[in-house]
Amino acid sequence: MAKVPMKRIEIITLLTDGKSVIERLQRRGVVDIMQYQGEDGQQKIEKVSTEQSVQIFEKNASIIDQAITVLDGYSPEKKSLLSAFEPRAAVTTEQFGEMALKAEESIRISNDIISLSQKIKENRASLKANNQYRASLESWRELEVPMRFKGTGLTAAFIGTLPGAWDRETLLESLKPDPETPLPAEVQIVYSYSEQSGIFVLCHKDYKDECSKSLRELGFALPSVITGKPPAQVIQEYEQKAQQLEDEIVRLTADIIDKADQRQQLLFTLDYLSMRADKYRALENLALTNSTMIINGYIPAEKADALANELQNKYIASVTVSQPTRDEEPPVAFKNAMPAAAIEDITESYDMPSKTDVDPNPVMAFFYYAFFGLMLSDAGYGLLMALATGFILKFKKPEGNTRRNMQKFFICGLSTIFWGALFGSWFGDIVRVVSSTFFGKEVILGPIWFDPVTQPMKLLVFSLILGFIQVVVGLGVKFYMLWREGKRLDAIFDVGFWWILFAGIILLILPMVITTSIPLGTIGKAVALIGVAGLLITGGRDSPSIVGKIFGGLGGLYGITGYFSDILSYCRLMALGLVTGIIGSVVNSIGSMMGDGILGAVMLGVVFIFGHLVNFGINALGAYVHCNRLQYVEFFSKFYEGGGRLFKPFNVNTKHYKFKEEH
Repeated sequence: MAKVPMKRIEIITLLTDGKSVIERLQRRGVVDIMQYQGEDGQQKIEKVSTEQSVQIFEKNASIIDQAITVLDGYSPEKKSLLSAFEPRAAVTTEQFGEMALKAEESIRISNDIISLSQKIKENRASLKANNQYRASLESWRELEVPMRFKGTGLTAAFIGTLPGAWDRETLLESLKPDPETPLPAEVQIVYSYSEQSGIFVLCHKDYKDECSKSLRELGFALPSVITGKPPAQVIQEYEQKAQQLEDEIVRLTADIIDKADQRQQLLFTLDYLSMRADKYRALENLALTNSTMIINGYIPAEKADALANELQNKYIASVTVSQPTRDEEPPVAFKNAMPAAAIEDITESYDMPSKTDVDPNPVMAFFYYAFFGLMLSDAGYGLLMALATGFILKFKKPEGNTRRNMQKFFICGLSTIFWGALFGSWFGDIVRVVSSTFFGKEVILGPIWFDPVTQPMKLLVFSLILGFIQVVVGLGVKFYMLWREGKRLDAIFDVGFWWILFAGIILLILPMVITTSIPLGTIGKAVALIGVAGLLITGGRDSPSIVGKIFGGLGGLYGITGYFSDILSYCRLMALGLVTGIIGSVVNSIGSMMGDGILGAVMLGVVFIFGHLVNFGINALGAYVHCNRLQYVEFFSKFYEGGGRLFKPFNVNTKHYKFKEEH
C-alpha cells in the first residue's frame, strides 16, 4: 500500500441547503476543506466571518468542561481501569438531534454547578476565617466582660497580655507603686502560658495612670482581637455561624451531586459545541454568492465519486472532481495494511512525505518491529505486552490512535518474545533462580540461538549487520524514487556506485569470517575500487568547472564517513538488548538473597514484581525512543524529503460520542 491518491473537489450548492451540506460533510469526514481561491466573476463573492461565534462556542465549552470537572470532584464517575481504551458511545442522527436540543439547558446547568461550587469555596473560606477568629478568642473564654470594656464611672479597666507566665499574687505585687503601698485594684488571670498571659485589671479611677505605667513597664499589650461582647458569647455565636456554614456546604454539595445524572448530557454538549466550533471554522474557508455556497477541498480519490453522487442525489448541487495540478501540494494520507498501518503515526510525528516521496511505512515496518524487540529482548516482557494489548484490542475495542498504538505494541510484544526466546531471557533468569533456590535443582531455560551476556561481541556484530542492511535498503528506496522519476543515471551514480563500494567492502571482510579457496579479498578490492572510481568521476557531474567536478567527486566519496557513522549508531541495539537481560538477572539475584522458605518466597515475589516492572518500564521506553531515532536519523536521511501536509478532513472530532453512520 502507499499514499492515498487525492483529488480536488468543488461543491456548489444552494444557500438554503448549505447548513445541511456542511453537516453531512462533517459526518462523512472525507473532505479536507481549503480556503476558497476562486476567480473573479460577475457575481460578488463574499467570505463568512465566524470568529465571534467560534469564541462563544469555545467559551460555553469551557464552562461545561469546568462543570464536568466539578462534578468529577464531588461525584466521581465509576470507571474501570481500562475505560480509557473503550470506544466512544454511538448515537443516531435522531438521538443526536434530541440531545442537541438540550444544549442550552446543559449550559444553564453547568453555570449552576459552577455557581454552587464557587459558593462552596466562599463558604469554606468564610468557615476557615471564622474558625481562625474563634480560635484566637478561645483563650479569653473565661473573661466575663467585653474586651472593649474600659471600666465604670469610678473604675478603669485594663484587658490585654503580658509576656511569660503570671499568677494573681505576683501581678498584684508588681502593680504596687511602692512595696509599702498596695494598689487598690482587682486582677484576673484569664489564661497563663509559658510564653504569654492574658490579664484583666480593674482599679480605682484615681489610680489609672499609676496602674497604666506599671503595666507598660511589665510589657503590657492590647489583645490582637477586641470584642464588644464577652468572649464566651462571641465564641458561641461563631460556633453557630460555623455550623450554619457547614450545613450550607453539605446542602450545596448535595445539590451538585444531584446533578451528576446530567454528566452524560454535559459530555455530549461538550462534543456538540466542539463540532459546531469546527463547523464555523470551516465556514470561514467557504465562499458565498447571493444564492449559493462554494466549497473547495481535497478528497481521497476512492471516496470522491460516492460523495459526489450522494450530494447530487440529496441536494441541488454541482460537484466537480478533478486531478490536482502539478503545482499543487495536496495533503497526504496513508493507507496501509497491518502491520505497516500501526506505525503510520511514527512517520506522521516526523514529517509527512512530499508529493515525490514514497510511503516509507511498509519498508520501515520490518525494521521497526525487529529493532524494538531486539532492544527490549526479554520474552517475559514481550508476553506481558502482547497479552495486555491483545486483551484491550479484543475486549475494549479501542478506536483511532489508541487502537493503532495497541496494535503497534502488540506486534512489538510478539517481536520481543521472539528475540527473548532466541537469547534465553524470560524475566531475566527467573526459571534458574526459582528452581535452584526453592527446589534444589537448577533448571535453565536456555537460549535458542545464543546468550548475548556471555557473547556480547556476537550481538554487536549482528546489530551492525542489521544496521547495514537498513542503510542499504534506504538507499534502495532512493534508487527506486530516482528511477521512477526518470533520473536513471542519477540512480546509478548516486546509489548504484555506493552499492558496488559496499559489496567490495563485504568481500574484503568475508575472508576474516569464512575460509574459502576463492580469492574474495582480491575480488573485493577490485569491486571496491570500481565503486570508488564511479563516485569520484560522477560525484561532481553537476559542476560546470573541472575543479568543481573533482572536489564534487571527493566530497561525494567523503560521504562514506557518514555511512559508517550511521551504521555504528546501531550499536544501541546491542547496548539496550544487553541491559534489559542483565538488570532482570540482577533483580532476580537480589530477590533470592533470603533463600528458600516463606520469607524468601515473599521477598522474591515483592522484588520480582517491583524490580521487573521498573526494568520493563525503563527499557520499553528506551526501546521506543531509540527505535524511533534509528528510523528518523539513520533510515529516513537516505531517501526521505518530507515537507508534506497531513490530510485533515473536516469531520466529527469528538471525545465522547460518535455518529452511527446512516446512509
